[in-house]
Amino acid sequence: MTTESCVCVVCGSSHLVERPGFAALARVTSDCRPFPAGGRLAACADCAMVQKLPTPLWHEETARIYREYAIYHQSGGREQAVLDAVTGRPRRRSQVIVDRLAAGVALPAAGRMIDIGCGNGAMISAFAERLPGWSLSGFEIDSTHDEVLRAIPGFARLYTGSLDAVPPGFDVITMLHALEHFAEPVAVLRDLHGKLAPGGLLLIQVPNAALNPFDLMIADHLSHFTPDSLAHLVGRAGFRVESVATDWVAKEISLQARPAAGPATGVPVRAGRPVSDDGIAWLETLVNDAGKAAQDQPFGLFGTSIAATWLFGALADRVAFFVDEDPGRAGGTYFDRPVLAPEAVPAGACVFLALAPTVADAIGRRLGHLPIRFFRPSAL
Repeated sequence: MTTESCVCVVCGSSHLVERPGFAALARVTSDCRPFPAGGRLAACADCAMVQKLPTPLWHEETARIYREYAIYHQSGGREQAVLDAVTGRPRRRSQVIVDRLAAGVALPAAGRMIDIGCGNGAMISAFAERLPGWSLSGFEIDSTHDEVLRAIPGFARLYTGSLDAVPPGFDVITMLHALEHFAEPVAVLRDLHGKLAPGGLLLIQVPNAALNPFDLMIADHLSHFTPDSLAHLVGRAGFRVESVATDWVAKEISLQARPAAGPATGVPVRAGRPVSDDGIAWLETLVNDAGKAAQDQPFGLFGTSIAATWLFGALADRVAFFVDEDPGRAGGTYFDRPVLAPEAVPAGACVFLALAPTVADAIGRRLGHLPIRFFRPSAL
């Protein structure tokens, strides 16, 4: 398949420009495992949307990734903690999202909710804690986590296989880090349009590729969104976008929408320089900078998720430890290296903040009092 036989997943244009050199870069899976180099990345010449090309090889690779998927394996299946900007404390990501949703939308005491791409139920569990009167369901490609899901209070049913299996009538549909995996995201959203009850709410969260270039290297992510491109896509699928936030969770986009009454129209896209152009160059520089920093020992990587996993693939023999603020991960091991809480890092050790620049800067300021030599990535 060539770029000429593909169309942009957002605007439908056939003017896709492939990013040369991408296939030579090592990748990572969305469940945080190193993955071999390969794949094809392109940007739309009309709307600047960055996307993988859904070639037969891409479908083959993603099928293999999902067959071996190990969700949150770094913490025994427990969802990772993120810094809650409201409380200033680490909390489970889904708890933060449900709290922000409930703070901005008047949700009734009872209703029907389904989480698309529910995994082992992190979002469903957080929803159950906040709104115990709701009937909760999930959708996944298979029934791997059915037993775990059934133990969640209020859980009704797991739908599997095709979205055709999901019935209509849901008051809330959530998609957390799911939309970017689908080869035809507009078609998926149009399908979900008919699953909502009248006036129902759609909540989507995806990585913000404009702030997080590491997203480009995730092998099973097809779409790499910015706030504008996500809003445009959702509008084209027949929804009225109510809000687009980038401050619920760092480097992620949280969008709320409801079915539109009239014809489908996308929010205008402010086309500009594709995020892949600067993002790939920044990642190449990052690897070089980290390699230089790793000459000082002991050397560690901050984090145990996508960014640190991807960088570990390039620096494995020089990484002595990982650092993580998540109490569910600190104290364990990752790739046979110890995972240390920041306070447990030996004085004078070198720690590379393998994170998006805005996040790295915030962490560097917050932990600057520790006797650690932090190395931050360059600005995008």
